[in-house]
Amino acid sequence: MKVGLAYTRLLVNDWKACFVFYKDVMGFDITVEDEEGGYVEFKAGDMRLSLSQRQEMAQMIHNTHKPPHAECQDAVVLVFTIHDLEEEYQQLRHKGVEFIAAPMNNPYYGIKTAYLRDPDGTLIGLYQSLV
Repeated sequence: MKVGLAYTRLLVNDWKACFVFYKDVMGFDITVEDEEGGYVEFKAGDMRLSLSQRQEMAQMIHNTHKPPHAECQDAVVLVFTIHDLEEEYQQLRHKGVEFIAAPMNNPYYGIKTAYLRDPDGTLIGLYQSLV
């Protein structure tokens, strides 16, 4: 299989809140936007991150009968490596972001990490190399 460009697509319940979060809070550049259709693509480093409505995908693949949420542990984490974790942490807190885990060193992996969630509950990890 030859892959051209790969995307991570989040299927979200509150598209507008997630759109504003990734655009204004995280500061990602928009590459494709269809607000009326509930779809957007962002450039996040070398990755493309897209958002679309969870219900729309459920209709497309014929699984609307399944519950939209289940009580469980996280099944996915978006990881963004950044240059200065402390600086980004302060900037995001200034924008009102509540972190679920403040910056901490992880010497085993040689990284510093912090964790937050987007408005739809998706776990996001910010990583900075310590070496």
